[in-house]
Amino acid sequence: MKNTGIHVSAAVAIIRCEHPVTSYLLLRRASHPDDPWSGHFAFPGGRKEHSDKTLLDTCIRETKEETGIELQVSQLVQTLSPEPAGQNFQHLLWVQPFLFSLPDRPAISLNTSEIVDSAWVSLQNFAEPANHSETEMLPGKLFPTFPLQDYFLWGFTYRLLGKTVEL
Repeated sequence: MKNTGIHVSAAVAIIRCEHPVTSYLLLRRASHPDDPWSGHFAFPGGRKEHSDKTLLDTCIRETKEETGIELQVSQLVQTLSPEPAGQNFQHLLWVQPFLFSLPDRPAISLNTSEIVDSAWVSLQNFAEPANHSETEMLPGKLFPTFPLQDYFLWGFTYRLLGKTVEL
């Protein structure tokens, strides 16, 4: 990858399953007072550790830690461009997204100290403009949102899922 002057220090797995319908896995983060993304929906992933040789290693390790899903390099479809996360929280973090494709939804075993729930978002529902709205997610700031369970998908994860759906 060309040196762009940014430091990518985290990775996420965008897990697409084709059966029973094309859908994407999202996780609801546990509530932690020092976490700016506390309680939000997110893709599996996290920060690179010293033991990770590559960001792909980070992605695969974090996905297994959070969900029990053991991704394989052979399931990797595409490495997307790094994306900034946390622009609205002054915690800017550059994240490397990896798109994986699985034929069926895998069994999930959540690490409940980090993740409290999971959800599959169908491509058909997310691609429907009528399912999107603008919601005040931060005081005085409207964001594009997609309703998910009792919350909204918004921010980095919303933006990244939108780019993925366009692929």
